[in-house]
Amino acid sequence: MIFEAIAVGKVAIEALQTVRSLLEEGKGIAEAGKDLSTFFDSKAKLEEQLKANEENGKSDTELFFELENIKQEEKRFREQMLYLGRPNLLEDFDRFVATRKQLRENAKKAEERKRMARRKAIKNGLLITGVVV
Repeated sequence: MIFEAIAVGKVAIEALQTVRSLLEEGKGIAEAGKDLSTFFDSKAKLEEQLKANEENGKSDTELFFELENIKQEEKRFREQMLYLGRPNLLEDFDRFVATRKQLRENAKKAEERKRMARRKAIKNGLLITGVVV
C-alpha cells in the first residue's frame, strides 16, 4: 500500500514538473490541463489516504513526506506562475483549484446520497415484504 502511495506521489510530481517546463518554454498553462488534473487527483488521493490512516491510528511517515515533496513542488510551481505567467494567472489558478475541490466534494456527497437511498429502498422493500408475509 505504501508503495502505491509513493508511486502516486511520483506521478503527481512528474505531472507538475511537466507543467513547469511548459511554462519555462513560454507556452500557456492551458496546454498543461491534463497534467494539472493528474497532479490534483494524485494529491487528493494521497491526502485522503493520509487522513484515513490518521483516523485508523496508523502512522505513515513515508506518505507524509511524499505529501511534503508534493507541497514543495507546488510552491515552486506557484512562484513560477507568478513570475512567468500572465497577469492574474495565480488568482485564476487558485479559483480553478477551489472549483475542482468543490466538484470532487459534490461528487462524493452525491455518491453518498445515492448509497443511502439504495439502503433505504432495500430496507423499505424488506419491511414491506415482511408485513405482507
